[in-house]
Amino acid sequence: MRTPASYMLFTARAIERIPTPEKRATYHDVQVRDLGLRVEATGRKCFFWFRKVLGRPTFKLVGTFPQTSVQEARGMAMELSGQLDKFRRNDYQTPNPFQDHRTEPTLGRLFEQYTAMQLRQYAKRAEAAEREARYVFKHMSAWSDRKLGHITRRDVLDLHADIGEKHRTQANRVLQLLKAMYGFAQRTEMWSGQNPAMGVKLFHEEKRTRFVQPDELPRLFMALRDEPSADLRDFVLLCLWTGARKSDVLSMRWENVWLADNRWDIPDPKNNEPYPVPLTPEAVSILSERLKVRREGNPWVFPSSGKSGHVTDLKKRWHALLERAGIEDLHIHDLRRTLGSWQAAQGSSLLVIGKSLGHKSTAATQIYARLNLDPVRASVEAATRAMIVAGAKEAKALEAAKA
Repeated sequence: MRTPASYMLFTARAIERIPTPEKRATYHDVQVRDLGLRVEATGRKCFFWFRKVLGRPTFKLVGTFPQTSVQEARGMAMELSGQLDKFRRNDYQTPNPFQDHRTEPTLGRLFEQYTAMQLRQYAKRAEAAEREARYVFKHMSAWSDRKLGHITRRDVLDLHADIGEKHRTQANRVLQLLKAMYGFAQRTEMWSGQNPAMGVKLFHEEKRTRFVQPDELPRLFMALRDEPSADLRDFVLLCLWTGARKSDVLSMRWENVWLADNRWDIPDPKNNEPYPVPLTPEAVSILSERLKVRREGNPWVFPSSGKSGHVTDLKKRWHALLERAGIEDLHIHDLRRTLGSWQAAQGSSLLVIGKSLGHKSTAATQIYARLNLDPVRASVEAATRAMIVAGAKEAKALEAAKA
C-alpha cells in the first residue's frame, strides 16, 4: 500500500531527511500547493506538478532532487499552474497545453476511424452515409493534419460562420459531423479533451417546400423523353409516380415488387416502419420494361457493378437533365414532395397523403394502419393523371411556339 500524501514545507534539508519508504510516499509543498514530491522505495525523489485539467487528474514531472532544486521546482510548478489558469480564462478554447500531442490523433485520422468504426458498422445505409460524410468533410480538409487538441472552439465558430454566409444548411452539416467525430473520439478513448463543436449554435434552417411547378412539368417531361440514360429517366418517373425516397427507389428489389397486385413494399424505409406503395399503371409500365431486360438472378431494379450492387448516385445526370429542361433549384427529394403537393391539389386528405408517402405520425399512426389502400391508390393515380395531362398540354404549346 502507498502511504497517504503528507504536507510539509519543502526545503533541501527537509527533503534530505525524508527516510526511504517501503512503498512509494507522496508529499505536497505547503508553499506551492500544486507541487508534490514522490519518494520511491529505491530512494529516488522526484518533484511533480498535479492539478485536474478538464476534470482529469494531470501529472507533470518537474525534476529529480537534488539535481532540480526546491526553488527551480517551485518556479516550474507555478509556470504550469499559470498555463492552466490561462487555459481556463480562455474557456478552454485554446490548444490544451497539457495534452500529450505525440500520441494525439489528427482530424484526418479521426475521420477515417469514425467512418470505419461508426458509419460502416452502425449507419442504416452505410455506403450512402459514408459518401455524404466524405462530401461534408471536404469543408474541413484543411484541418486534416491538425491534432485534435489544436482545433479550438474559435476555429469551429469561424468555419461555421464562413460557410454559413452562403450555405447555411451545409455549415450545419459540417458542425454536426465535427461534433459527432469528437464525441466518437471521446467514447472510444482516442482522445480525452473537450469537444470544440459543443455549444456552437446551428443556423436556423427553413423547411424546404419546393416541388415541380405546373409550368415546369412539360419541360421536365420533354427533357426526360430525350434522356439517354434509361436509369435516370426511369428513376425520376418512379420518384414522381410513387413519391418514394431516393434511397428507397434506387435500392428497390424485385422480391418486393408485386406487379400483378400493382404494389411495391418498402421493407426498410428511413423511419423504420415498412409500408406498401400503390403502383400506378405508369409505374407498372416502367417496371415491366425493366423486368424484361433483367439479368437472371440479379435482385436489383437498378443494378450496378458498384460495391452495393445497385445504383447509388445520379447527381451529375440529374443536374444535366435540369439544365436541358431549364429548371433551377430542384432537388431529387423535391420529386417526393411533388406527388404529395399534387395529391393535395386534387383534394386528397392529409391522412391519405401521409399514408401514400409512408409518413410516421405519433397521433395518426393507428388511423394510417387501418386505412384501406384503395383510396391511396386512387389519390396517387389521380395526381399522376393530372401531372401527365398538364405536362402534355403545355408541351404541345411549347412545341407549337417553337414551330
